[in-house]
Amino acid sequence: MGYYESVYSKVDYRVWLFAVPLIGILLAPFALNVQLGIDFTGGTEIQLLTEKQVSAGQLQSALSQCASDLRINLQSFSGHTTAIIKSKQEITKECSDTALASIGFSQNELESILPSTFKPELGKVLLQQGINIFIIAGILMALVIFVAFRSIIPSVAVIQAAVLDITIGLGLLSIFGFELSLAGFAALLMVIGYSVDDNVVLTSSVLKEKGKPLGQQVNQAFATGITMTGTTIAALSSVAIVSAVVQIDTIMQISTILLTCLIVDFVTTWFTNVAVLQWYFGRPKSQKKRIKFNLFRS
Repeated sequence: MGYYESVYSKVDYRVWLFAVPLIGILLAPFALNVQLGIDFTGGTEIQLLTEKQVSAGQLQSALSQCASDLRINLQSFSGHTTAIIKSKQEITKECSDTALASIGFSQNELESILPSTFKPELGKVLLQQGINIFIIAGILMALVIFVAFRSIIPSVAVIQAAVLDITIGLGLLSIFGFELSLAGFAALLMVIGYSVDDNVVLTSSVLKEKGKPLGQQVNQAFATGITMTGTTIAALSSVAIVSAVVQIDTIMQISTILLTCLIVDFVTTWFTNVAVLQWYFGRPKSQKKRIKFNLFRS
């Protein structure tokens, strides 16, 4: 017994057809209002390395005179302490030097610490460019899918799955206080590719051999798709855990977004998209002549 018979067919396909899109609609406001990092909003980042034993609490207390919304990632190794301090407010070199000197930083150490300032104006430009790139990527993806399948409903199902992956994934992360940085936009573009992969495997399998029962076609595609997705999820889980432990923000940002959206993609592909295909091939057929060419038909 395959995936289709043991899992999917236990519930009316119309439930899968509407349940996940409804969740996407409910989470869309959260996705659209996700917190933006200092790359986009503007702010300051301070990186420091010291042989002093200093705690996050000491840094928080000392630098609170410079900014009120500090976020501190601190790690100690081999007798050294490294810290990355971020704030959406501007922190001057003079203020940070005075604050760090008050907890014992030497003049030599202070000279090597230079706050990096992100201007809000530049952030707005980067955000707009990121949105434009995202829209262009989505349009190109849609065009390729339509040309490949030459069938509107299956093509829309693939595009819908990619949209839901991003909307639901980003909405869930937003609820948990996730902060989107410039690296996160790159991860969202990668999500489009990963999402399309699974859905193309499913849709092309069904379109290629229409004479076979849908359950058999879905089972064949599922064996390939779950192998692709499962290995990627396992690898990303390892990367996310390691990057969280060693506090590599960029890698953690990318891996967290990809991991969350790929888990969502499992549901949108193997439940919602299968439901769309089941409805599409089970509906009463029109007598109108249809375009029969597609790239995946033998």
